[in-house]
Amino acid sequence: MSELDNIELRSEKVRNIIGQIPPKIIRIGITIIFFIIVGILTGTYFFKYEYTIKTIATIEQQANTVIIKIRIPANEIGKVKQGQKVILNFNNIPNLYNEQIETEIQTIPKKIEISQIKAYYLAVIKLSGKVKTERGKALDILERITINAEIITDKISFFNRMIAPFKTLISRKG
Repeated sequence: MSELDNIELRSEKVRNIIGQIPPKIIRIGITIIFFIIVGILTGTYFFKYEYTIKTIATIEQQANTVIIKIRIPANEIGKVKQGQKVILNFNNIPNLYNEQIETEIQTIPKKIEISQIKAYYLAVIKLSGKVKTERGKALDILERITINAEIITDKISFFNRMIAPFKTLISRKG
């Protein structure tokens, strides 16, 4: 190797240039990250989604009336109101996959039922006449069956969903 190829890269000026990130790049990066976080937080406040309560329901037919009993978890009863939509899914019954009934909460239960492992409110919905699925299939319920149910509550923003537990804690202390 000749002496021309052997360049000294360890001088103090070269180390200062290589070892430092320009402050302008750091400021621009921090500003971009700040605006991204502010945008996400703003989005969580303004964009709302339907909050659903997933539970189970039992259906049985007595004479000309179909009785639906929905177990509402005790900690979710504050979100349930009269007239809210309930979707009953028959996905757990063979040959009825993707069939569902849409109804609504008729009355809000006032009494809590407690077992060894659960506490829930039992809402009762009565449908008279022939019951049909959303696809138009008529159902004749021969015995008591258990199916999945979803109660669709009001639309809620993700921001409000995240701060709700803190609001509850503050209201209990105050």
